[in-house]
Amino acid sequence: MSKTTIFEIAICTVTDGEQAERARKAAMEAVRHYPGFVSWQALTANDRPDQIADIVEWASREAADAAAEKVRTDPAFAPYMAAIASVSLMQHFHTRHNV
Repeated sequence: MSKTTIFEIAICTVTDGEQAERARKAAMEAVRHYPGFVSWQALTANDRPDQIADIVEWASREAADAAAEKVRTDPAFAPYMAAIASVSLMQHFHTRHNV
């Protein structure tokens, strides 16, 4: 039986793509040290460079929830949050099926 992890999916619009990308890389470096961190995929829409998506995998729901609280006060994450103009989706998901 495979272990269930939690996927955090965030889809956002940014004001300045280059600035947001630098801030995202710094945020990724900080978050990868959070307890329960597994992986982070940083995506950018093909036809809309101002639309980005982050898929962050956590070891558990508890780790995901704790990280969601921590990023609000983590100075390393503040520039990334400031670069985000709007959030279309921010949700945690668990795996139902794997192929």
